[in-house]
Amino acid sequence: MPHIVDEPFETPWKVQLRERVEKNLDSMLQDVHVAYKRKAVEAFLPYKQDIQNLRRMAEEELRAEIEREEQERNWAPWQTPEEADQSVIAEQLVILNQIRNSAGRVHHIVVEEHNGSLFQQGSSSRPSYGPHSPAHDDFGTSFVGSHTRFFSDPTSIDEKESPAEKEARLRAEKQAKQQEEFHKRAEAIQERKRRERQSTGWAETISSSSSNTSASDQESSSPVENSQAASAMITMTEEDIINLVIFHDQQWISISSLPHLRWSDFPWPVLSFSSPSRKEDLTIEAVVKYVLAPLTVNRDRAIVKDRLKDLIRRWHPDRFETKYLALIADLREREMVREGAGIVARILNDLLGRWNDV
Repeated sequence: MPHIVDEPFETPWKVQLRERVEKNLDSMLQDVHVAYKRKAVEAFLPYKQDIQNLRRMAEEELRAEIEREEQERNWAPWQTPEEADQSVIAEQLVILNQIRNSAGRVHHIVVEEHNGSLFQQGSSSRPSYGPHSPAHDDFGTSFVGSHTRFFSDPTSIDEKESPAEKEARLRAEKQAKQQEEFHKRAEAIQERKRRERQSTGWAETISSSSSNTSASDQESSSPVENSQAASAMITMTEEDIINLVIFHDQQWISISSLPHLRWSDFPWPVLSFSSPSRKEDLTIEAVVKYVLAPLTVNRDRAIVKDRLKDLIRRWHPDRFETKYLALIADLREREMVREGAGIVARILNDLLGRWNDV
């Protein structure tokens, strides 16, 4: 029987096989590691790009907000957002204080102002009306109703006022008295004009001119349009124009604090205490008369330019639409106001360009 020699476990050929296999394994592991790193890098690039895009968008948004805020501060440098917040708080304190006070306080103050010496300084030809006269009710229902709704139905509550509440109340009462005074002046002027038209035979003029037109034209013309045409042909006195300018300045102050606005709340640049009924009435002729009426052209050229710039600032579309349009609830009326303000802004810019060329 032949003798079989057992081979040792670690023979050279086994060692070589093991080394070759381990070498191949190391190579494959290295390839897998490299592939993993490549995939990790490729996956990180979109992530990093998304981060950069988000940061860029945030920077652009911040820059746009800064520019918008700077424009707002340039348009209204007297009213910063902090002051606006304080004005809102003061207005709320006034409303709360009026609820706490006894009924009729504001109305009593307004009646005293109407019967006082300030109203008596006007022209002697103006008729005087009490707070419950028919003329007062006809002209002032819409205007006074919108500007005094904060002070209606007060309830009597006996509490002490803080200094801030007292100051805000006095300021609101003063503004209410001014509004009531300008309203009464406008009412008196309109009543005087109505009597002037009657005394000069305006009705006969309308009747004689209408006889030359066809029957269809007579049916299409409404009493409101005839009344507006009559008002347009009556020349305003110098005192009327001054009162109109003051009246419009008070309207700009009032609409800044109203929660809701309508077409009739805006001080449209026409020589009339009543608002135009449509945007087509905002013509360049009407705006020119409104701009130049309180001034002397040959002597106040610089003042005319300053007045044009002030009106352009008030009616600038960006500022006007941002500040007021959102407060108009009716969508059709909002669009009407937007178009009317755009017409006014274009006319004013054109007038300023022509004035600079003169």
